[in-house]
Amino acid sequence: MEYKMPKGLKLTRKQMEQRRLMAAEDLSIGMKQADVARKYGVNRSNVSRWTKTLKKEGKPGLQIRKAKGAEPKLDLKQRGLLVEILVAGAKNYGFKTDLWTGKRVCKVIEKDLGASYHFKHIPKLLRGLDFRLIKPKRQANEKNEEEKREWIKTTWEYIKKNSGVGQL
Repeated sequence: MEYKMPKGLKLTRKQMEQRRLMAAEDLSIGMKQADVARKYGVNRSNVSRWTKTLKKEGKPGLQIRKAKGAEPKLDLKQRGLLVEILVAGAKNYGFKTDLWTGKRVCKVIEKDLGASYHFKHIPKLLRGLDFRLIKPKRQANEKNEEEKREWIKTTWEYIKKNSGVGQL
């Protein structure tokens, strides 16, 4: 019986492990590598590698291993310290406004925690710490509510009356 993998469909890591272990069973009962490759729809080189692993390590060698990846630059203690700094606010850290940007967080991490990040990676790091992006409302520095009410009461009323707005 030959298995044909549908085009574009990818197996999960668990499914690939199951396929390797089933192939190992077939190899252990004497099936040829070419037939195993055909049966499971893989290259012969894969089956050859599985056979070598079986001889060297046994079936545990074909089981899932932890996925390799880069070690985190910040350990748990450093991440906790970063959270404390972020929660305290950017002004408390010495910035003019209380807005945390990627570049500001990079400076904090480099200065206080001794690690370097690219500022474009900071959002991913912060999401991992359960922080979410919140954009502040834009507001003019010169905004004065009293002057606004006064302008509406005087100037706007004058403009409205003399512009013909609302008149037929």
